[in-house]
Amino acid sequence: MGILGSIGTLLHFMLEIYSWLILGRVLLSWVNPDPYNPIVQFLIRATEPLLAPLRRLIPSMGGFDLSPIAALLAVHFTQKITAALFLGAMGGGAIAALLAELVGLIHLLLTFYLLLLVARGGFHFHSWYTFRQGKPPGIDLRKPWIRFIFQATEPALRPLRRWMPTVSGMDVTPMAGAVLLLMLLSMLQELTLGWLAPAMMMHG
Repeated sequence: MGILGSIGTLLHFMLEIYSWLILGRVLLSWVNPDPYNPIVQFLIRATEPLLAPLRRLIPSMGGFDLSPIAALLAVHFTQKITAALFLGAMGGGAIAALLAELVGLIHLLLTFYLLLLVARGGFHFHSWYTFRQGKPPGIDLRKPWIRFIFQATEPALRPLRRWMPTVSGMDVTPMAGAVLLLMLLSMLQELTLGWLAPAMMMHG
């Protein structure tokens, strides 16, 4: 394996352990743990150096702390970089694999955001339909998951709302945003299939 391979394997193992510590911290946030428990204190001390700066950079949405998700993604991507640097010696195939991993991560995040846009479009349609029936709209933003959907999608929809009119009183910007995002996902897929995949096959 060589010294670089051994270092890469060790770093990959340490990052895997750290990802499990982050997951443990997430599970603790769902209960009311004893702050004086040694295990609880260890998890907090081990993960807070990474979660604290991420928490300052990424605001919570709908009461949800997104820093553990960002931390897990960062650890996962660092594992891929480690594998490319130490196990793949940064050859052409390793670089192509790293780029493919990055594109795949972006594709996953955009797909999740697409689902949020579709969900918000459903809320808009339900609100518009109930209003047309003479009933209250009935969107309860006090529910954390509904508030999260609206807060997460509003930064992308606000610019669209400036130039896109409503249709019969219904805000159609979520649908427009979903269409634009589908086009971007299609471009990413073409990039992966047209360039990264052949590059990985050439160096595989």
